[in-house]
Amino acid sequence: MKKIYILLAFLFIGIFSISANITPGQMINIAGKQRMLSQKMTKAYLMKAYGANLPELNKELEIGKVIFERNMKTLSLNAPKMFSDKVRMAINEEIKTWYNFKLYIEKPVDEAYVSKILNLSDELLNDSDKVVQAIEKEASVSGNFKVSDQIMNTINVSGKQRMLSQRLCVYFIAKKLLLKRGAYNENVENYLSGVFEELDDTLVALLSNEINSTEIDEAIGSTLLAFEKIRAQRDQFLTGSASMNLVYNTTNELTDLYDGLTSKYSDLTN
Repeated sequence: MKKIYILLAFLFIGIFSISANITPGQMINIAGKQRMLSQKMTKAYLMKAYGANLPELNKELEIGKVIFERNMKTLSLNAPKMFSDKVRMAINEEIKTWYNFKLYIEKPVDEAYVSKILNLSDELLNDSDKVVQAIEKEASVSGNFKVSDQIMNTINVSGKQRMLSQRLCVYFIAKKLLLKRGAYNENVENYLSGVFEELDDTLVALLSNEINSTEIDEAIGSTLLAFEKIRAQRDQFLTGSASMNLVYNTTNELTDLYDGLTSKYSDLTN
């Protein structure tokens, strides 16, 4: 219990230190991480429902919940100082959906909850994305920030790939759950294929971005190499026959690489 209190103390110290010097780019980065976390927690629950017995899954769920709530506090503290009530209202809607989603992911693992969790996950993802869009829009039009539309949009796009990396695993596991039941769902099939193609296409688009530095280009190159592990097994991935460990490990690697890349783009706003 003492360790938990110490952890929470450090988290709240972090919140207030971020609050002092936060930039619009960092706000978009933090808001964008919420999209990814919504999918990462969903993935962990679905893998447990499938029967995967990895200690990392419990850790991902618990850390995901703590960081999501920490980010919510950071956004709530800073939004009134920087943006209009529209941003604050979007954050409040995200908070409401979060508590509903949290209620279900804290239930005992059961395949019966999978559909409900997938639906709530999509709702939380949509609400998180609305916060990102609201911040990006106001940061682009406000003369107080002097951040170009191109940089703000690139932070958003790069940050979205963190979410898509986790969503790729979410729907791969959903596909495997369907195969386990001998069932078929057209939405799952379409999502799986669509997310794969979007990740593939966006990597190429980011590589040609004129605001890239040499360091950013190298970071994108590392991400391309990681994605190649799944691209090389595209057919097996889309049919659900690829190795679950390969997909789990590679999508986590992609998320980490995109997190670093998005931070580099966010630094351009300083």
